[in-house]
Parts: sequence; C-alpha cells; structure tokens
Amino acid sequence: MGAMDPAPAAGAAQPHGTPDGRPRRSLTVGVVIPAGGTARRLGGVSKPALQVGDRSIVARLVGDLRAHPVVVVGPRIDGVSGADVTWCREDPPGGGPAAALAAGIRRLPDVDVVVVVAGDQPFAAGAVPRLVDALAADPTADVAWGVDAEDRHQPLLAAYRAGALRTRLTEPADGLSMRQVTAGLRAAHVRLSPTEATDVDEPSDLADARDRVHGT
Repeated sequence: MGAMDPAPAAGAAQPHGTPDGRPRRSLTVGVVIPAGGTARRLGGVSKPALQVGDRSIVARLVGDLRAHPVVVVGPRIDGVSGADVTWCREDPPGGGPAAALAAGIRRLPDVDVVVVVAGDQPFAAGAVPRLVDALAADPTADVAWGVDAEDRHQPLLAAYRAGALRTRLTEPADGLSMRQVTAGLRAAHVRLSPTEATDVDEPSDLADARDRVHGT
C-alpha cells in the first residue's frame, strides 16, 4: 500500500478539488456558540444550561465540536471544559445573537470559516461537517446555512466565510437582527434532519430533546 496522506489539522476542513483537478486549500474553521439566551416559556432559565441526557446543551455542543476552536458567548456554565474553549460576553450583555456573533469572531482572528450554532440546539453539531463542506465546495457562496423541514433558513446553524461576517460586524452590533447581518449574502443550502434542527424553546421541546437522547 502507498503512504497515507497526513491527516488534516484540527479545525481544518477537508480540501475539495477545483474544476481542473487541483486540490483547494483546506479551510480553517472556528465555532461561535451564542449562549446568553433565556426562555420565558421555560421559566426564564438559561436554555444552554438545561440538561439533555447527562450534560447541559452547551456542554453537549462543546464536546461534539471539540475538533475546532470554540467560543461560547454567554455566562459561564458549570460542567463545560476543553482546551480550545474560550468564554466571552457580548457588549452589552443580552445584546442579541448578532452582538454575540460579533464578540465571538473577535476571538477567532485567524479562521477562514465561522460556524455559528445557537446554544439551544443540542444536536446541531451533526450538521456542521456538511455545512462546512457545502461552503468549501461553492467558492461563490458567503454562507452555507441549514434549512429545516419547513424550508426555513437557519442563520444560527450555518457556516460563514469569516471575511463576509467581519465586514458586516465592524460597527456595534447591539440591536441588529441576524436578518440584517445576513441580508444579501450568497448562500448554499444544507437540509437538516429533524434531530439536527431541534431547538429548545418550550417544555415540549425539552421533553422531545431528552427523548431523542434516550432513543424513545
């Protein structure tokens, strides 16, 4: 057997071929998890801190995404560990997902791709490789975002070219909506499974997520 190619570095996407057969440069990937949200329908608790199985939602995401450097934007949550995890807060705290994203990308100055995964999506990490691959495969796309069963685009489960985000988040992002941040971006689309698209907004969502962990 011939010698095997070296494995890609942690945080790097697999290279894809160009139309003339040459390999593309691997893309370096970082992850931002906006994790400052609370849920009025769940009694005002921190959604990322909710237990799904034997871990909180954010601990599950960090563990599943440990191949990449991860920035969690929100209050520290017990039980989350990892050498490549950075914690920070948006400015001001509670400023919304765009402000959280702006804070997160400042901690990832050297990546080519920023993957955004909301902190209330316990199983979203399963879609991340496909999101990154879709972006790498389409050099005209600024973002590859997840599309749920109702054909809704998910800007908080998406892989963005870091440069496209940085140019849109140079000003204070407090109060900006993700719709404003992403308006006009050229997009690739990745279909999400029902499990990957699960988010926890109300008690029935939490019960469903816990059932999914136990396979019921």
